[in-house]
Amino acid sequence: MIKPLLIASLILCAPLAAQSQGAERASALNGVLYAVISHTLNGAGGSLSYIRLVNAAETKTKFNITVVGSPSGRTYGSADIEVNAMASPQYSLTQILSLTKSADLSGGDTTYSLYLQNPEHLAGYQHIVYNSNTRFFENASACNSLLAQHQISDLVSLTLPNVHTSRLPDFPSVVQIHNYWDLPITYRVTVTDSATGAVIGTVDLPTVANASYSYPFSFFEQKLNWTPSASQFHANLFFKEIGGGFPPVNLAQSVRNQALGADINMSVVCSVNLATDVSQHHAD
Repeated sequence: MIKPLLIASLILCAPLAAQSQGAERASALNGVLYAVISHTLNGAGGSLSYIRLVNAAETKTKFNITVVGSPSGRTYGSADIEVNAMASPQYSLTQILSLTKSADLSGGDTTYSLYLQNPEHLAGYQHIVYNSNTRFFENASACNSLLAQHQISDLVSLTLPNVHTSRLPDFPSVVQIHNYWDLPITYRVTVTDSATGAVIGTVDLPTVANASYSYPFSFFEQKLNWTPSASQFHANLFFKEIGGGFPPVNLAQSVRNQALGADINMSVVCSVNLATDVSQHHAD
């Protein structure tokens, strides 16, 4: 089964909607204060949601996840999950329900939604859906703010999380970059273990102005003289200009589904927090 996957619907929930629920108003969550992953899948027909918690910062951080049932809006459970620096561990919905001590759906509820909070600027996530019967998967992440928006505003490294290593030969990853600057640029790419954030090494990529390049992830493994262990399914790539500055680069990642003969774009990474603080207008 594919270890690496996820997509999320970040929905700005109007507080007025909760007011019509009368006695339930006190327990309703103001979604403007959260990143919301809705329409999760819990194994029916083989389809299961996977959530990747992305920490693009150089210090540990803590994600809070609250599990909500739909259509009741009832809270099933909540938990904090600590994520190491430069890591993006992946959790199945089954694991998240266990960690949050959430019960089975009841009272007419048909699906779980996940409400995420994290105070850090460089906290992100992906929602991946994988079907164990067909081996089809996709990045179902949908959001109002991208992690890259925060990284660009902070002038820090840009991130491609959960790139497939050679431990997933049926689903090889290709890293795509474009130097949009009008001068040659050498990008320094720091490669980390997605699960732990441990730094594996760095690779320098020289480019000419306005040029595009594609690299299978096997290229990085060869440059690093690194053979992933049996449990290293994913790696994170952090891009900076070789001098340490912000990289003028467009980044993308695609995964080849060998069985289906199709390429899946896995590039979207959502931010937990909005790039523009609209929460001030809706928090009351």
